[in-house]
Amino acid sequence: MRLRKDKGIIVAFDMEDTKFALDLASDLSGAEGNFAIKVGRILEMQNGIGILSAIKDAAGLAVIYDGKIADIPYISREIAANAYDAGADAVIVHGFVGSDVVSAVKDLGKGDVIAVVEMTHPGSDEFIQPVSERIAAMVSRVGVEGVVLPATKPERVKSLARIVRDAYIIAPGIKAQGARPGDAIVNGADYEVVGRAIYNAKQPKEAAETMYEEVLKRLDAVG
Repeated sequence: MRLRKDKGIIVAFDMEDTKFALDLASDLSGAEGNFAIKVGRILEMQNGIGILSAIKDAAGLAVIYDGKIADIPYISREIAANAYDAGADAVIVHGFVGSDVVSAVKDLGKGDVIAVVEMTHPGSDEFIQPVSERIAAMVSRVGVEGVVLPATKPERVKSLARIVRDAYIIAPGIKAQGARPGDAIVNGADYEVVGRAIYNAKQPKEAAETMYEEVLKRLDAVG
């Protein structure tokens, strides 16, 4: 199940409670909107790589493995292969590690490759942002399916979107890190990534649906 280049919400599963995660995955299967799920290392470390298939079976949605893969080509390829084999539809790899690593994962041909071009936190400005245009151009040449750009820096989303061209853009940083729903999408992103603001809500499914509606309203407002 591949992500399509469309407007939607990716729910970040960064919680530790496995039962809660599986229950939320099941709830999202019936949610009104375009959703996918991103499984991070915190949940994986509680359960092992098998949590990917469990989440996917419960949700019936595309599942991204957010291992932030950043190693030499051989190790990165093996990590990605294991994630794909466990049910991931896409994996996230750091772009700063270079074209040989990104290409090694891409050449597996087992699922989408999403490359981190720039990150949400202020520290990203120290070393990643100064070279992010070069990273964006490189991952575009390799032909990744998706890229990660920071919703907390919408001007960077708008600028870098011109470089990554056909790749879909996923943008984390909504709510908990300060970005508003729609900040990234109105500037060229395809998906906004939301974690705590959804899974810490009293009614997570409803929170996800509300956030999706907020994004659509902002899109309508800008025409």
